[in-house]
Amino acid sequence: MSKLPKANSVPVSAAKPRSRVLPARDPGAFSLEGHMEGPKTRVFTVNGKKLVSLLGREDFPGERIFKLPTKVVETASRQPLTAALLPCRLGYFPRAHGQKVSRPNGDWAFTLLYCLDGAGTLDTSHGKHHIPRGTVALLRPFEFHAYEANPRDAWSYYWIHFNGTVAQQYYDVLTGGGKNACIAVESNLRFVENFEKILGIYQEGQAYKNLVQASSAMHQLLGDLFGQICQRSAPQESASARIERTLAMMRKNLSTHVSIHELAASAGMSHAYFTMQFRKHTGQSPRSFFNRQRIAKACEYLAATDTKVDNVARLVGYEDPFYFCRLFKRITQQTPTIYRRSVRKASAVEGSEDPRVE
Repeated sequence: MSKLPKANSVPVSAAKPRSRVLPARDPGAFSLEGHMEGPKTRVFTVNGKKLVSLLGREDFPGERIFKLPTKVVETASRQPLTAALLPCRLGYFPRAHGQKVSRPNGDWAFTLLYCLDGAGTLDTSHGKHHIPRGTVALLRPFEFHAYEANPRDAWSYYWIHFNGTVAQQYYDVLTGGGKNACIAVESNLRFVENFEKILGIYQEGQAYKNLVQASSAMHQLLGDLFGQICQRSAPQESASARIERTLAMMRKNLSTHVSIHELAASAGMSHAYFTMQFRKHTGQSPRSFFNRQRIAKACEYLAATDTKVDNVARLVGYEDPFYFCRLFKRITQQTPTIYRRSVRKASAVEGSEDPRVE
């Protein structure tokens, strides 16, 4: 006897053939892996595509480098406030003697170089370019480029790698659609400060708020560069105005190290010409003026707080408290401790006087 089907059984339908049409790629998807294959070779795998960078030495005295971890970059590329524009790696190389970088297939991000002093050479598929002081080079991803320091006058330069959904639009408007990868701009203190601002933000950490602030600062940097390009034909600032800007930079950075070479470059002058113009404008050398500004700020701390002398020294940019004390005495004719006592004694005597007038 043949078996009857069960009353409530449902016939099994044949499996549907899988569609051969792949869904559109999620524009927010971004996959990045990076590692050092050797001491001079960095490898990136971007959405499955491999890129190799051959690096020169990166141990220049005074260099500063910051690189976001790849996982942080991946996460930030999916966040609305950081996906539009994000600086991923950046730094400053002073007097980068012997430095060479070669990327046969380009970098995965846009690359911006700003020569602060000295000179360098840039090779692209369109030819070789000389990069003197005050020149910006802007390079797009996945295109060959190589650059190196001038062997006789090694450059000091800022570099930054950035990416985002509006990065291409910035590249197009700044380079004229790729026609002018090298852009001569007037040296501008605010432009330098934008690089320093991003470095400072990332030194504080990699929290989401830091990424948002860095993204905003990157917009500001590229916006200021666009303003520089638009104003290239404007009359040049007087030497006096440029010296005034460096004075403001000194006063704003009393707690950090700012070299005379950096100040001269930000003023668009050679070291010797800057020193001559600075002395003419202030009656002092740049170093003497900077030290006096720092000691004046230290006097404020000593008079208004109970902060230890060693800590006051660090607050005004001196890591060596003994050097700070010697410099303080040379300028004020008193040690920091005696200065604090004398100021407070004078304040106490003044406060004990009867202010009433008969």
